[in-house]
Amino acid sequence: MRSRATATRRRRHRARRWGAPTRAAAVEGDGVSAGVGEDGASASEGEGVGGGRPVIVLDGANIAWGYSAALHAAFGSKNKQPLSRGVLAALAHEDWAKIDADVVCFVPSTYVEGPLHGLADGGDLSTVVAKNVRYLGGGAWRNEKLYAEVERGRVVLVERPAGKRSADDLKIIDYAREREARIISNDRYNDHKMGVGSLKAYLKSHLFDYEFVFGTDKKRIEHQAEAVEVCVGSKYLPSPPVEESEETNGEWSAEVHASGSSRPWARYAKDALWGKNGQPRMKKRRSMGKAVRAPQIPAKDLGFPFWALDDEFIPCVFNPSCKF
Repeated sequence: MRSRATATRRRRHRARRWGAPTRAAAVEGDGVSAGVGEDGASASEGEGVGGGRPVIVLDGANIAWGYSAALHAAFGSKNKQPLSRGVLAALAHEDWAKIDADVVCFVPSTYVEGPLHGLADGGDLSTVVAKNVRYLGGGAWRNEKLYAEVERGRVVLVERPAGKRSADDLKIIDYAREREARIISNDRYNDHKMGVGSLKAYLKSHLFDYEFVFGTDKKRIEHQAEAVEVCVGSKYLPSPPVEESEETNGEWSAEVHASGSSRPWARYAKDALWGKNGQPRMKKRRSMGKAVRAPQIPAKDLGFPFWALDDEFIPCVFNPSCKF
């Protein structure tokens, strides 16, 4: 019992690090909730400049990672990468229509187009959610789910220059303050509030966290999914372009089609997993006549592919803490 409780505490700690809510909440039946908002307070702010339509600003990177962390916290999912379903669930939240809100979601551009390692639902050729992505050629990929929202005008892409990973945070804050908008994110933006009293006061009244509530449990998901084939990995992708297939014999190749990385999380097996299996084992080696310990990267063990299941197998509700 102690080891199971310890594992649960560790999952919740990692969920906090990656922006997922941390406190379990009850759901009808035997559903699972991964996290809860801080206070559940209602919000009267965010009605837009001049009393127009209320504006809601979604932190897409935080929500994409938050959904991945919520899968780990609720079901023990091991794969660590941003997932488009979290963003889509946030955009589809039913309360936005009730208040006729103008909803915009800011997402790093590399989550939508770029190398597979930096793509939402990408990661590498073993974790890619085949139904959600498309290969564009030259090592570039596109997340079709998020790209469709870009076309609809609901997702705004933000470039992240080298060394500027906070570019989307700053864009979100500036955009929201200009419009007196509510921001939905589990990021507290503490690194941006230092020494800026007006920003601290604004975020105190306009920043709201969220949770993902799952309407099922792990055993039921695995049992239902036994009857279907989960389309995860490059074997479910169409064949690569002919002009890039000669040296790979028509097969997908990490060196040709998925090399490099726009973000570092999936470069090594230890960085691509939630949980202790993502930590490197250590082995001794000699250095300058002394025995030191160096990481030995383990083979990736992803377990059950919760991140790649169709929506029908994991009913999910996005639940922001602001109420209307």
